[in-house]
Amino acid sequence: ISQVLTGQIVTEAGTSRALSATDNGKIIYCTNAAATTVTMGVGLPAGFNVTIIQGGTGKVTLASGGLILQSYSGLFSTMGEFAIISVISPETDVFFAAGNLGV
Repeated sequence: ISQVLTGQIVTEAGTSRALSATDNGKIIYCTNAAATTVTMGVGLPAGFNVTIIQGGTGKVTLASGGLILQSYSGLFSTMGEFAIISVISPETDVFFAAGNLGV
């Protein structure tokens, strides 16, 4: 499995990240003890998808960046350490989040 995922897991040790086209299909592993904000990037195409893992104790929050960001629950932060969320774009600049979302 590790050979398959080589290059697909991106560690984010900082407290903010703006998603870009190079993140498509990747796993963003957030490891900071402080809160981290992941912002949707402008112009990401339909079919863009990314998985985000809260690997540290700092909560991860999605930000729309002024674009359309929706979730079934209306929540956009991870529930806690080891929570996993997925973001999918069915059309340009429209994003849906699902997974371990909480307040």
